[in-house]
This record gives sequence, C-alpha cells and structure tokens, in this order.
Amino acid sequence: MFTLTHDKVARLTRGMSIGPFDCDDADLNGFLRDDANDYLVHLLAVTYLVFDAGRLIAFFSLSNDKLAYAPEEDGSKTTWNQLQRDIPNEKRRKSHPAVKIGRLGVCSELQGRGIGSQILDYLKILFLTGNRTGCRFITVDANNNPRATKFYQENDFRFLSSGDAREDTRQMFFDLKNFADLMAIDPLAPVGAS
Repeated sequence: MFTLTHDKVARLTRGMSIGPFDCDDADLNGFLRDDANDYLVHLLAVTYLVFDAGRLIAFFSLSNDKLAYAPEEDGSKTTWNQLQRDIPNEKRRKSHPAVKIGRLGVCSELQGRGIGSQILDYLKILFLTGNRTGCRFITVDANNNPRATKFYQENDFRFLSSGDAREDTRQMFFDLKNFADLMAIDPLAPVGAS
C-alpha cells in the first residue's frame, strides 16, 4: 500500500525528464507532457511529481489564488456569509488568500487507491505548517463530472456557488482554518515543532 511522504514528492524543474505517465485524461496528460514546464518558466504554476519506487505515479500543480465574493454568482452570497462568520469583523475582506490546485492526476492503474486523497491531505498539512504566506483556503476548478466533484466532496471541499453548475468546471474550496482546528494544528508553531 502506498503512503505519501515528503521524500516521494519532487518539484518539477526546467527540462526535467518525467518519463511515461497516463491517467486516462488527455487534458491532464497533455498538461504534464506539454505545458507544465512552460507554466513553471512563466511563473504561472509549479508542478510536483509523486514517485513510488522511482516510478511517476501522480502529479499536481499549484498556483496562488484568492477566494472572492462574487455577488453575480448564484448562491455565492450565502456561502460567502457563512465563511465570513468564522473571521473576526476587523479581518473581513472581499477576498481571502488561497492556493489553487490547477491539475491533479493519478496514473490510471493506481486510481481508486486513495493516492489523490493522500495528496490533498499532504497539501492541507503543508499549507498549515510549511507555508511562507497567509493561506486560508485551497481552491480547485473541478471538472464538472460526477467522479471529479464527488472526489473533492469526499475530501471536504465545498462548491462556492451554484452559478457554475452547467459549466465545464465547478469552483470548489476547502477551509484550512477548520482543518487546523479539527486536527489541532497550530499554524504559528515553528516548522518541525510537535
């Protein structure tokens, strides 16, 4: 059984050979093969590769984002008001810092074994304990299909609004503060402190 640890994750570097990878999604495969290096060079996203016994088994890309109030989107005001309740009045803004999962793929023969969920857990802890900037939320524009949205919902992501229900992607988010409270993680503790 695979267990994701920090030593199994490598940051993609310019010109790095990534070897074969297929997650049964042409868009994700194409991004890794054709676009990930360009996104890195142009400072648009950083891609991380997940290895097991030297074999590439998954990848994810990250970029900065914000979760913002969008009154024109159906249902977003209600969601936004719920989120704001957990933030002291003097700290409330029209947007809050986030990190976006741009792409996440697991090789086809290992799908359904929890590797994607382990990646999400890894990111949740990483952005609470090793992040160098403020980051309240993890966001994703999930492919609007039952498999993708169910995966994120099972990992406690919520839809931001219902206004994108007929779009190709759905904006979803995860609140790191709630996770920190639940896991008793102190984001102010020095890295490595127990």
